[in-house]
Amino acid sequence: MLYKHRPNSTEVLFNILLLITILFSATIAIAQTRYIKPSSEIVVRRGQGNEFKIIAMVKDGVAVEFLEASDTHARIRLANGKEGWILKRFLSDEEPLEAIVASLRTENEALIQKEIDATLKFDAVSATLSQTEQELDSILSERDQLKADYLQLQKDTENAVQLKNNLQKSSKNNKILSQNLAALQQENDRIKDDVAFKWFLAGGGVLVFGMLIGSIFTKSRKRRPSLL
Repeated sequence: MLYKHRPNSTEVLFNILLLITILFSATIAIAQTRYIKPSSEIVVRRGQGNEFKIIAMVKDGVAVEFLEASDTHARIRLANGKEGWILKRFLSDEEPLEAIVASLRTENEALIQKEIDATLKFDAVSATLSQTEQELDSILSERDQLKADYLQLQKDTENAVQLKNNLQKSSKNNKILSQNLAALQQENDRIKDDVAFKWFLAGGGVLVFGMLIGSIFTKSRKRRPSLL
């Protein structure tokens, strides 16, 4: 009697998941982008034929995801995730000219905007650079002025030191002159005292001399009558 292996629930679940993975991978592998050819509106049905229900209407130029194809129909996926069948002749590999033009126009507008932004940034950087150059010139001017002030201060300090030395020398000279002046003043006072004393002596001598002359003259007058 042959023993038949019956798969358990775990094996069945594994096989189902494996099958789903294979089918999903195959679906992704064959999915490609297609575009609806210019026409009015294309109907998307649940199956291949007019007897199937319409699930969506797509306009020309709309991008859809191509999943698979038969002889006459193609299965697609719309942007909203719905899947259905349309006639294969309405699909094209090439993007519509209007879409290309619109895309180019959008890219051109984006490039123009980037150019405008770049120009604005360049102008801002140029203005900042100009302001920085002005600030640099101002800083350099201030530096030169500070350097000149420092050199002048250094020169003034040297002059002040020289002036201080000169003042010290002048102070010493003034002190010597003051001492000399004091000595001259004392000598002058002494000379004045000597002159005054001499004049006093001279005056006294004149007085004594006058008194002697007067005395002699008086005696002479008294003797004359006695001679007669």
